[in-house]
Amino acid sequence: MSLSFKLHGIEPTKSKKAIQLEIYTVNPLYVSTFFMIKKTFNAMDKSKGQKINQLSQNALRANVEWLLNSDIKIKTGIDKGALYGWKYLDPPSYPFVYSEITGYAISCYSWIYSELRQEKALEAAKQAAEWVIRKMDSEHLLVAGYRRLDTFTEKGDLSNQIYLFDNGMGMNGLVNIFRLTGNEKFLTEARNMADSLVKHFFKNSTFNVALIDKLHRPKRVLNSKWSAAAGPHHSKLSFGLLTLSKYDDNPIYKKFSDSVCEYAISLQNSDGSFATIFNSNIIQMHPHLYACEGLVYSGIFLSSEEYFRAGLRGIIWAVHQFNDKGVLTKDNSKSSTEQSDIISQLLRLVILCHSHLLRFFDRSTLTDTIDNLHERILTYCILSNDVNRGGIKYQPNLASTCSWCTMFCMQALWLWWKKTNGKLKKDERWIDYFV
Repeated sequence: MSLSFKLHGIEPTKSKKAIQLEIYTVNPLYVSTFFMIKKTFNAMDKSKGQKINQLSQNALRANVEWLLNSDIKIKTGIDKGALYGWKYLDPPSYPFVYSEITGYAISCYSWIYSELRQEKALEAAKQAAEWVIRKMDSEHLLVAGYRRLDTFTEKGDLSNQIYLFDNGMGMNGLVNIFRLTGNEKFLTEARNMADSLVKHFFKNSTFNVALIDKLHRPKRVLNSKWSAAAGPHHSKLSFGLLTLSKYDDNPIYKKFSDSVCEYAISLQNSDGSFATIFNSNIIQMHPHLYACEGLVYSGIFLSSEEYFRAGLRGIIWAVHQFNDKGVLTKDNSKSSTEQSDIISQLLRLVILCHSHLLRFFDRSTLTDTIDNLHERILTYCILSNDVNRGGIKYQPNLASTCSWCTMFCMQALWLWWKKTNGKLKKDERWIDYFV
């Protein structure tokens, strides 16, 4: 008995009955072959999926181990609890202690403890918080960091730079460790830091300075470095400001948060991108995605459609920025290099905002985007059986492992695992202790 249907790529034969009914008949052998091929491809896809799933889980475990146990985290001495910005691999060295990243580390370790129940992470979060408190100046602010290699000059005189963004991440970390432990000391220090940020960076209900010196005087920005200027990325300060407002009825924290979010929106272009460098059409993806993070979070926290929509528009723009090779580059020139932090940033956001993005993309496009980002970030994870195992490389051609890139990757891989295995709740739009 013949099966009757059209089969692409096989020339059918027609019986008299088939001619009368205009139904094509196919030799059953062809049909059997077709389904055997289909079954084989399905099995191959399943096998590939299982391998990727296993590789991703291995990478996630390695990320956590590296952040907790490697020498990227300082375990003794005056800087106990702090993190280096990155590690040079050849020869092995750590160029500087990074205040911003130690602030991130408080939230990172809080997340590891809260989500993965790793007891060691709670102690690491406390140690990072204590370092932040010890290093505060008389105004409860942190300088950018401390050089540990004399040859390291990439970031200038770290001891004479006080960044609004860096301190905002430290303040957020202190609020998070208070939430986790209930220790009022951490809340008090977070409040002191927030009040000082308002005092030195927030004037006349807005902000227009992002960097001051150690004498708390505004520093002139002599180059086009986005991190040294007021920009859309400062909307990420809303993480700490809005969370702090839950525990303190001072309206200035929400007011400051609204100011940085509104400033970010004022810098959003019609295509959804955020202007990250003054008088330039080049959009840096890293601060662009910081802006998206801050606005999406603020939109959720405040139930603000304006903020959430602006963040979502930024994510949509970013999803369209892959170059012809399927690579997400560090800026919109698409000829620049790939960078691991932005891969993880976008992966987290696309997963968390997935249900909203389905209004603008078909499901297969979003699935392909998530799979592409996931597979790309795995290529940056060092899985050798040595002390570097679990660290994430910053850029393809740089022999270094990056602390914040590893934190971002860890959360991105966890979200991917939850989504892939049906563990992500339908109404889950954010995660606690987002780094």
